Amino acid sequence: MAANQSAVRISILEGPWAAWQGLSDGLRGEGHSTSVTRDVRGFLDGLGTDPPQVAILDVESDGEAAIGCSVTEDLNLLREARKRRLEVRMLLLSAVSTPEVISQCFDEGASGYLFRAGLGVNAVSSAVQSLVRGERLFPVQLLRNDFEHPPVTSPTASVLLLLTQREREVLQYVAGGADNLKIAAHLQIAERTVKSHVTQLYRKLGAENRTQLALRACHLGVRPPPDL
Repeated sequence: MAANQSAVRISILEGPWAAWQGLSDGLRGEGHSTSVTRDVRGFLDGLGTDPPQVAILDVESDGEAAIGCSVTEDLNLLREARKRRLEVRMLLLSAVSTPEVISQCFDEGASGYLFRAGLGVNAVSSAVQSLVRGERLFPVQLLRNDFEHPPVTSPTASVLLLLTQREREVLQYVAGGADNLKIAAHLQIAERTVKSHVTQLYRKLGAENRTQLALRACHLGVRPPPDL
């Protein structure tokens, strides 16, 4: 572990990939503290009773998760964790690359989503450190696709001038990964008002989903607010 990095408490919902990679042992070798389970309900309960700093979910496609969790179980777990207001950074490792699924995961509170192809223990350890610092992690392939295949009406920085002050504030929180409930709490406005602003941001920035909106915000130089 680098001198500027610290040990992190990590819980792992282990699936076949994480087991094959020896992810838990590898992260311990990097100086982190890890606990492992293969039961979704037990994993969620553990996040509440002895919360780690980062939770890693090894996610399989629906119908393929003999151990670990499926996409559907993952979304339900993220949703339940959000309802319980668990302050845990959720990192998803998966082969599922459908943009709509990735967007749903971030909508439900994921802090990071990485494709497992070519991923090693060192990369996961670096991702964990990034999440602890408050960063969000998008699949690099998704970022590359958004740069190489921008929409016909790709927004430029000048589009920010078309946003209201409140829309700019909401966009900052979206860029930081906050869900509508958290944005409403920070800005002290109703959740339905936040939804209305997000809808306007979709239209003005030409985004089709929340993940794409966050990516567009990053491309435009929008940074999360300091209180997030």
